[in-house]
Amino acid sequence: DIVNVDFDYFDLNPDVDFHATKTFITQLLGDDAGEIDVSGLADLMLSQNSVGTTIKTEGQESDPFAMLTVLNINEHITKAPMKKLTDYVLSKSKKQTEFNLVLRKLLGKNGKVGLIFSERMINMPVEVVPPMYKMLLEEMEKAEDAHEKYEFDYFLIVSKVYKLVAAKEEEVQRSKKKKNSDPQEQMDYFHYEDIILEQNAKYHGVFDFTNEKQDTDSRRVFTEYGIDPKLSLILIEKDQLAKSVPEMELKFPPF
Repeated sequence: DIVNVDFDYFDLNPDVDFHATKTFITQLLGDDAGEIDVSGLADLMLSQNSVGTTIKTEGQESDPFAMLTVLNINEHITKAPMKKLTDYVLSKSKKQTEFNLVLRKLLGKNGKVGLIFSERMINMPVEVVPPMYKMLLEEMEKAEDAHEKYEFDYFLIVSKVYKLVAAKEEEVQRSKKKKNSDPQEQMDYFHYEDIILEQNAKYHGVFDFTNEKQDTDSRRVFTEYGIDPKLSLILIEKDQLAKSVPEMELKFPPF
């Protein structure tokens, strides 16, 4: 059966979207959500933020199915929720020395870095994303004209990818073969727009989560493989983000 659904785009609503925003942050960071102040970060996103979009199907008062927004990292760097998040990002990226050094320089008080937060329900089509990014760029441009604090040189995107891992009873045999072409060595994307963002990024990296409370076999998909999620960090320049949006529209055209 085919079910027709109308996706409506709304501004962020602090009176309605708090619990959904917390859920999205927790979903994105998985077992590492406890490393940051999820409630405090959700408050920052909603209370001061006039830039961003949610997608809903049952009116403005309903829960969002997707969310995209940006926060001024440097403006809020001394606030506990942002400090916890930036400390977490810096600790995870330290294995990529050059990336880490650039982040440390940019994430000070004098930097101009926007934190892009993008998350959605697992079955939401990627085609809803390009319009959200297009609206985000337009809103930031209007905010810049009004001398608001959305004039960024770089954007940091915290995202998530995954690796397919063979079921436990097969892992020993497969590890002995050590074949690079084995499916468990291949990375895939929860957010397919990240492929374009990575191609245009100044730096990007994939890192293990600090906490793994759930083994990969319990995250089984509809195949013989489990899912091993990884943290993805993307640092992209302002002009390159603007370039990425038309590329998203071409690759993921609207319905």
